[in-house]
Amino acid sequence: MEDGDLASGSDVKEKQKSDNEQIVVDSRIPTQAEKEQKYKRSIAGWLIRTARVPPHSFMQRMGPLLPFAVSQLEREVLKIHQERKDKAKKFLKCFDGKLTISYDRVAYDDEWEAYDEEWDCSSRDGPVLHKSFVCISVHFVDHNWKVRKWILGYSPIEFVREEKVEVYRFRNVILDYEIEDKVSTILVPSYGGIGHKPFGALRKWIEKRGKNQIDSCLFRIYCCSDLFRLMAGDVFDNMDLLLEDIRVLVGWGKMSSTNWNVTLCSLQEALDMEDKKVFAEDAYYQEQDQPSDEDWIMIRTFCKLAGCIYKVAKELFEGGYSTSNVYFHLLAELKVMLNQELMSADTDYFRCKAKEILERFDMYWNDMFLVLATASVLDPRFKMKYLEFYCSKNQVCDEPSKAETVLDYLHNLYAHYAASGIPPQTKSPGATFDSLSYTSEEEDEEEEDEDDKEEAEEEGDKECVEEEEGGEDKDKEEKKPDAYEDFVLFQEYLKFEESSREFDESEVDSYLKEPVLEWDKDFKALEWWREESQKYPILSRIARDILSIPISRATSYVAYVADKRECPEFVVTMKAKLVNAMMCSKRWSRL
Repeated sequence: MEDGDLASGSDVKEKQKSDNEQIVVDSRIPTQAEKEQKYKRSIAGWLIRTARVPPHSFMQRMGPLLPFAVSQLEREVLKIHQERKDKAKKFLKCFDGKLTISYDRVAYDDEWEAYDEEWDCSSRDGPVLHKSFVCISVHFVDHNWKVRKWILGYSPIEFVREEKVEVYRFRNVILDYEIEDKVSTILVPSYGGIGHKPFGALRKWIEKRGKNQIDSCLFRIYCCSDLFRLMAGDVFDNMDLLLEDIRVLVGWGKMSSTNWNVTLCSLQEALDMEDKKVFAEDAYYQEQDQPSDEDWIMIRTFCKLAGCIYKVAKELFEGGYSTSNVYFHLLAELKVMLNQELMSADTDYFRCKAKEILERFDMYWNDMFLVLATASVLDPRFKMKYLEFYCSKNQVCDEPSKAETVLDYLHNLYAHYAASGIPPQTKSPGATFDSLSYTSEEEDEEEEDEDDKEEAEEEGDKECVEEEEGGEDKDKEEKKPDAYEDFVLFQEYLKFEESSREFDESEVDSYLKEPVLEWDKDFKALEWWREESQKYPILSRIARDILSIPISRATSYVAYVADKRECPEFVVTMKAKLVNAMMCSKRWSRL
């Protein structure tokens, strides 16, 4: 054993002395001010995690134990928010993928207050300061191939004169987080009042600020859940009073739901009772006002057409977050169902409503076809097969050419990624992907922390082995200066030649030549691409960016809201800065 392998006696004594000093420092009794600061920070962190604000009565009762005011607690929340925001901003600026930012408008529904005067006293602490809010979120797939959604801005709606409020909010968030070179897509509501012009100007502004070219085909995405809401609303139009009559007749309770799927189930229940002649034969209903024959035609029309929409919506929204690859074949199915209902229409009213919602659907379908079809091709269960099958089933003369358009677009996208020198997406050694939860961020981030630790340990072990085994040859293999690295034109030629060669023998061709996977409803495309990222380094980057695009702003039962999505009740009594801090910081707790 060499002498260097053993520590000297003086070194051991010095280390023991240092350890003893550390113990003394750690065992120092904190001052009262330090205790209060620790309490404030802990409570502020708890408020952010639970999205709660303690009422003044609670703070008064806790006064002897927590000798600080609510205003001090609010300042601590703002401080934590700024610290986490700085980390989130740094993360997004260094992120190596594409970002989608979405616009959502939420409002406080005071319908319950109008119905029950005691609601205001029992559920809120303070007067209502704001009733409508704008929520700007960012969506992406992280290095562990997990879907992330962070709220970047949550503020009351203000009057904006110069431009559309949507564009104004997008600009503010992009500037605030300095992500001009990362944003590639915006997700907006599917209603006709927005128009195309303001977003064309926004795209040019982002390109100029970020000095990058944005794919116009992927820039503006319309929300699918909004499409379903509007289609259901088209059929339900002018049925409000009829619904109220049915509610009284059947006895559904005092308040009607704002979710169109609940309205569908309720009207279907009434329709089933009518088909069984319950209203005609039961003496109890003879004394009640019953719908006319024309009313039952309207109800039957709504149940049939909205039922088609619900079949597809249930698959998209009630099984967790759906990535963009599953929308194409499900919306194609909806298109077929609606066309079949139109062909079999037995009344003019039904035919008129079916045409109306099909026109709205076709407008969305045409706008979103390239995005949805490209995402479908990047699903290894489909590749080009389903797209070619769908085009062959349609009688419209230009449908077959759409498959070629999608394939050409994917090749061009691949050539752009290959030529731009975008580094391939590597597989994280310790990453896990047990859950692709869209909303349960804290569980995902706990897994991510463990993954990062394992990854760091494995990389550290690998570096040690390389140093031990290759240390002697390191000097011999020193890289010699290469003047060609400074030849700008020649380096551009190498990129050109590489992109041309990879276009001829591209990963796209290799991917499409392989047989499609057997159908599995529970298949997760992101998991598959993560595992195949070494085989398809460039194409997997494309898949990650395309599959990260959210096609719907809402999931689960929130996707069925018929009118406006509700904001959390606690935010309406808070100051604007505090609302933003509370709503944004929760998703950054693990940064």
